[in-house]
Amino acid sequence: MNDSFLRVEEIGKSFFGVQVLKAVSFELTAGKTLGLVGENGAGKSTLMNIIGGNLQADSGSMTIDGKLYAPMTPRDAEGSGIAFIHQELNLFPNLSVSENLFLTRFPSRFGWIDQRVMIRRTAELLKQVGLNVSPKTRVSNLSAGERQLVEIAKAISHDSRLIILDEPTTSLSSRESAKLFSLLAILKSQGIAMIYISHALGDVERLCDDVAVLRDGSLVGTGPIAEFGCARLVSMMVGREMEHPFPERARLMLNEKRLEARHISLPGIVHNISFELHAGEVLGVGGLMGSGRTELAR
Repeated sequence: MNDSFLRVEEIGKSFFGVQVLKAVSFELTAGKTLGLVGENGAGKSTLMNIIGGNLQADSGSMTIDGKLYAPMTPRDAEGSGIAFIHQELNLFPNLSVSENLFLTRFPSRFGWIDQRVMIRRTAELLKQVGLNVSPKTRVSNLSAGERQLVEIAKAISHDSRLIILDEPTTSLSSRESAKLFSLLAILKSQGIAMIYISHALGDVERLCDDVAVLRDGSLVGTGPIAEFGCARLVSMMVGREMEHPFPERARLMLNEKRLEARHISLPGIVHNISFELHAGEVLGVGGLMGSGRTELAR
């Protein structure tokens, strides 16, 4: 029995005469997770935007449950059971969690929004995704990981059969990522299919059943994830063997001090930051979104 949910066949797409997708084909079955990997510019986002109804293909076709699927808008995709959770989350920070979940379909009673029903339904959805906050909480007060869970709750509220996740852990802490992975495992056990886009190949190996590799708009490999290791995935993504992914670099260290910072603070933003920067040196500043990196640089 073939339980294929989504079939993508020979999809092609060009922008201003430049071919960005070249006859890409794959299929996805219910309850399975497909990892989609490739370098920046390989065509991953274009392909997902076609599946999600944000773009239309120039050639090829798609089917869902054997029936033609040709979405013209994201709402068409939503109506077909597909949810696309973008890297930049599509939430309104000035609205509450419940308002974000039901923004385009508020429950009503006698022409008025039925707040009681909306709050109750939101509480049920938040419980499903393991998010312990009030439905009335403003999204601006949530962490990046909590906002990610709100997006998944929104997908569940639409009875989505396929959830596309684009770089979902980019701004998450390790604890938030672990919570997300646990939730994805639960959704998978419920028969929901997923496409997982990430540059974190270790996460792809851990979460996905199958993998598809794009390079320069072409599908250069697909199959069970067990047949691919990180080294093979990287070589397929870049089109050559990578003998030294992290080559040794000679460090140029000059004594000339160019910048010295001591105990830099801004209330509520950065606290007691000190460092030195010498000529010929590159200083990396890392941290999650909202950690103060940009404010420190400014």
